[in-house]
Amino acid sequence: MALENTTTINLIDPIKALAQYKDLLITNTDKIVMVILGDSPGVPAGVILADKLARQITTNENLWVMEVGNHTMLKTELEQILNTAGIIQDETPYDEIKAFCLTKGARLANSRIHLQGSLSPARLTHLFREAISNS
Repeated sequence: MALENTTTINLIDPIKALAQYKDLLITNTDKIVMVILGDSPGVPAGVILADKLARQITTNENLWVMEVGNHTMLKTELEQILNTAGIIQDETPYDEIKAFCLTKGARLANSRIHLQGSLSPARLTHLFREAISNS
């Protein structure tokens, strides 16, 4: 299945990965971006579902998915966003986060899905809707 609203971050070349990150989150500030991290069970199906939801959720906003296949690529950039949002806490470090959604413009996040959490339609829709309402 072709992913139409997903950018898969390059895991081999950090320079390419950073360029993809900047293009998606800094240059295109008009997009609401769901970030899905890691390669734990359920992530591939969750990325497909999030891509589908990005096209199906009725909104005037441009919804997008950024798939980062491990927690080390772009860690500095993403961890800073989550620290600023207060998402990273003692009980939930960066490596324990599976998904979160960023608003357009200021790139704020309000909640996350824990590494052991499900990337279910309801949870992913909630993340998108929350970012839409805060954009």
